[in-house]
Amino acid sequence: MLVDAHAHLVTDDPAYPAAAAPARTLTAEQLLASLDAAGAGAAVAVQRAHVYGFDNSYVLDSARAHPDRLRAMCVIDGRAPDAAATVADLAARGASAIRLTAPGGNQHGGPPGTDWFAGPAARAVWAACADHGLSMCLHVYRWNRDEVLAEVPAVCRAFPGVPVVLDHVASVEADRPRPWPGADLLAALADLRQVHVKVTTLNFARLSAAGREPAELVAWLVATFGADRVLWGSDVTQTPGTHAEMLAAAHAAVAELSAADAAAVLGGTAARLYGLAA
Repeated sequence: MLVDAHAHLVTDDPAYPAAAAPARTLTAEQLLASLDAAGAGAAVAVQRAHVYGFDNSYVLDSARAHPDRLRAMCVIDGRAPDAAATVADLAARGASAIRLTAPGGNQHGGPPGTDWFAGPAARAVWAACADHGLSMCLHVYRWNRDEVLAEVPAVCRAFPGVPVVLDHVASVEADRPRPWPGADLLAALADLRQVHVKVTTLNFARLSAAGREPAELVAWLVATFGADRVLWGSDVTQTPGTHAEMLAAAHAAVAELSAADAAAVLGGTAARLYGLAA
């Protein structure tokens, strides 16, 4: 079973007002049609915070409308005083995962610090995730990668029951010559069994632009963490390209793996994490 673990849904339906006009749209039904064309599958609908902010209504409603094939990953402000209560509310509305990202963060940098995922309010979010059976996803940029990865072990040990997914290979710079910047810090987390790593089309695009093969990165991730802790997501509507092109790139990137490992990366790991039928 193929599972796209990182699909950014965007609709022009006025029932879901956008904070910023989206350049691209992809509804839940269009995503599922693309998966059907590829031989069926499922997906994790990841809140597009640049479009909808912290209003997670569309991903939640989409997951409720398609309970066998979609799961909702919601974005919240981990520093907010009521963040833990927000997690409880989202869980009651059907959320499967929480995603945190640095405030004001983008590829150009933002304020330093790890309070957004490791401060007192954010730790209450982790506790709420543990209480409600939700996983945690951390969006890591290149500019804050090192301080984030250095702090991850302490938070994981405080909440050992919460599965953790690091987005976009935690911004390890595999598009640069080895040793890849950040690879040592990421590999140091391999002993923490709750830590999983997501590889996306964003990583593949950077590698291809640098003349490198995405399969090299995927093989390294599987060798370091095991295929049962590596998962793939398209990043559709955020990274350029059609969903069909992203599916083709994913299959090419796992071509060097065994059939069992390839199946885990392309769907098995995500199915287990998010409670989707294999």
